Amino acid sequence: MCTTGMIRLSTGGYALFKNKDFGRSHFDDRVVLERDVFGVSGTTSWAGEDPSLDQFSGFSVGANSSGLLCCDSNVVTLDEHVNYDIMVEVALRQGTDVASAIEAVKEAVAKKPTSWGNMVLIDANSAASIEIRGTQAVAVSLTGANARTNHHVNLGEHELQEDKITTIPRFDSATKRLREVKSVDDIFALLRSHDNGDTGVCNHALHHTVYSYVLVRESNETTLHVVQGQPCKNTNVIVKTIPFASAFNANSANSFISEYPTANKTNFGIAV
Repeated sequence: MCTTGMIRLSTGGYALFKNKDFGRSHFDDRVVLERDVFGVSGTTSWAGEDPSLDQFSGFSVGANSSGLLCCDSNVVTLDEHVNYDIMVEVALRQGTDVASAIEAVKEAVAKKPTSWGNMVLIDANSAASIEIRGTQAVAVSLTGANARTNHHVNLGEHELQEDKITTIPRFDSATKRLREVKSVDDIFALLRSHDNGDTGVCNHALHHTVYSYVLVRESNETTLHVVQGQPCKNTNVIVKTIPFASAFNANSANSFISEYPTANKTNFGIAV
């Protein structure tokens, strides 16, 4: 379960945000950092209680050096289907902007049924959501600030969706709060919120929020703001500029990974 979204900031930049909700109260991210791509590894085992059974693939949230930001949220995980997190990686590796990322995702989804999910994408000029359902990928342009949770907004709710309890309250809460958001601090206030008690955007109910992410693109730089654990309890936000393009080297990559809030300090990227 996750709450995701995007917004244009009053500074002229733009931001993508995500609360990652998991089936256990603690989780350590795996980070991929390369010259032109940053991603947090996705997992098909987000509802599992045994870390030894975690299966990683794709990205659940990330950015590329072209200024494209992307993340996703679960709707239905299905056996023998491609993990929807792979489509975030497809978008960031093959797309240079929202339009080219959409085309890459549509082409990939059409080839093989994919577990159902929501994607949110934003670049300097446009933003969109992609709703994935099997071999169907429906892209919708977004204007203003938008949020997504764990049901399909445009394709419609479905009896198979895995969250029938918290997704609508979280969507309504995030959508309402976004009307007042102007800064990164405001985004974190949204990510920490409990408008519906334990089923707030910061989740303490069916699943636990284990990470909060805000990616900000300004002045041709992408900055990650990240919190490990429930953001209503942990106010220690780690802020790091992602070393893309000419800023990427062994030292800058190692420094970024060393300060990322996870016990796993391995860079799962390919240094290129």
